[in-house]
Amino acid sequence: MKAWSFSSLTAFETCAYQFYRVKVIKNITEKPTEATDWGKRVHAALEERVRDKTPLPEWAAQWEPLASKFDRHGDSVFCELQLGLTRSFKQTGFFDDDCWYRGIVDVGIDGSHAFLGDYKTGKIKESHDQLKLFAATYMCSHEYVKSCDTKYFWLKHKKTTQLVVPREAVPVIWQEFLPRVRRLELAHENDKWPKNPSGLCNGWCPVKDCSFWKPPRNR
Repeated sequence: MKAWSFSSLTAFETCAYQFYRVKVIKNITEKPTEATDWGKRVHAALEERVRDKTPLPEWAAQWEPLASKFDRHGDSVFCELQLGLTRSFKQTGFFDDDCWYRGIVDVGIDGSHAFLGDYKTGKIKESHDQLKLFAATYMCSHEYVKSCDTKYFWLKHKKTTQLVVPREAVPVIWQEFLPRVRRLELAHENDKWPKNPSGLCNGWCPVKDCSFWKPPRNR
């Protein structure tokens, strides 16, 4: 099993069979959508603005007040930070052989009380799981950090979701994730990938030869 990420874990939990076809044996390709293409454009524009001070294009100018807040933090600001951890929760290279978990933080500010931000271009969701995972990983990789102020930026809705994670919460966070990761590992070890029918079967899933797949309803 390759290193897991938050997106791969949630994809597996949504439907193990789809995950197997798309991510494991890779005999199905997910085609990019208008939403995913737009999300990539947004992330790229904000990265270039925060990192290089490149002016935002006209269509993204609405997020200038957000991007400009990072200007005053100088060299402590980072963008698209790749984080890798070993099974022992030690820092390692993103693509190293011993990498067990990997994640990418969209934007952040380093320091003893760090800030970690994640740009979201879709609908608002209530889960804080990804924020917790970012904070736990960052503090495992940076021993001097005492806490992480984490935030989702819901760009379409001009709202945020904030969660402050102290260092003492890190072991608790890993205990929440380890059983979930273990189920993913067992699927690999036993080569068992059960189907999980849901509303996504109605034309949204790329695995069209699945017995649960149905043509899309009127959207």
